Order: sequence, then C-alpha cells, then structure tokens
Amino acid sequence: MKTGRRAFLRNTAWSAAACAAPAIVRAEAKKKYIWANLLQLGCNLWNDHETDPEKPYDNTAADFLRFDEKVWKDLTEHMHDIGMNMLVIDLGEGLVYPSHPELAVKGSWTPERLRAELKRLRAMGLEPIPKLNFSAAHDVWMKEYARMVSTETYHRVIADLVKDVCEIFDRPRFVHIGMDEESEKLQTKFRYGLTRREDVWFTDLNRI
Repeated sequence: MKTGRRAFLRNTAWSAAACAAPAIVRAEAKKKYIWANLLQLGCNLWNDHETDPEKPYDNTAADFLRFDEKVWKDLTEHMHDIGMNMLVIDLGEGLVYPSHPELAVKGSWTPERLRAELKRLRAMGLEPIPKLNFSAAHDVWMKEYARMVSTETYHRVIADLVKDVCEIFDRPRFVHIGMDEESEKLQTKFRYGLTRREDVWFTDLNRI
C-alpha cells in the first residue's frame, strides 16, 4: 500500500499533538506527564567504518558492545532520584534478538539479562521503552539487512525484531522506531549511503 505525505501526516496527527506537550515537565507532575531520558545500549548507529582499536569509543561500528554498566546505573539511579518516570533504551546491537542472533556482537545482552534489568528499572519507577532505529542513516546495527532497505526481506526482519522486543519488554506502551535524519548529508562518511525519497520513506514508516 502506498501512502502519500498528506495521508501520512493526517493519519499520524496525534504524534504532533504529543510533541506539543509542555516543554518543562516537573517531577511533581510525575503521574500526569512523561518525563523521559534516552540511553544507548547499542552504539552501531552513526558510521559503517570498522572501529579503530585505539579509538574504541568513536562513532564507528564495533564488533563488541561499548557499554559502561556503572555509568548506566549511575544515570538510572539519578533519574529515579529526581522523579523521572520513563527510560527509552536504544537497543541497536546491544541485544541478542531471538529471531536474528546474527545481529549480535561480542557482549550483546541476552534476553534474560535485559529482562532482569527491565525488572530493576520498573522497581525504580522507570517505565522502559524499546527503541529500534530503522533510519538508513542509523541502521549499521542491522548489518547485511541495512543494505536491503524497503525490500520484503527487510520488512520481514523488522517485523521479527519488533515482535522480539515487544515480548521481552512485556508489551510496552510505545516502541520507538527511529527513522530520523535520513539524508545524504549525514551519510557522507559512510561507505554505503542510502536515502528513501518522496513517498518511499513515508510508505516504509507507515508500514513499520
């Protein structure tokens, strides 16, 4: 099904309303508003060149998980202390997806480990929300499937991944699908760059 810009914007008008919520969310309004933070579990999102061992924390693609558990715990505890109530987790290559374990890298979390962390977050009053970025400018974590954008194989893989995270996160209220910043300008350093133009991007977004 092809979806034009006009139809897409009409069908997703609710998202604009959500973005128009008050800019300042106070801790005392915790029950009424979402006060969220986004943290990275996976980091293979910005460049498809392999990581230089001497610069492991740059924006390139590593074959191991770049994750600091102490920083993660410090940040989530601080979120709890100041009254925040939601954590969006950018998963990327940070999870061993049951349907596609080939996307994992060394150190990727198992579903069991992630479930244990989700339990800890919920006990702290933080609602965990999964994020899977399907923008062609942020999909290095998808490995070979990043070069199959808009194909039936690509959409089958996406459906599998969304199903995986919905099960692991126990049917979350929201699933963040990224799709941002898909432009040639932001992929000038990529070895393989791709942008969906005109209605192709809207059609894929609507389908996902």
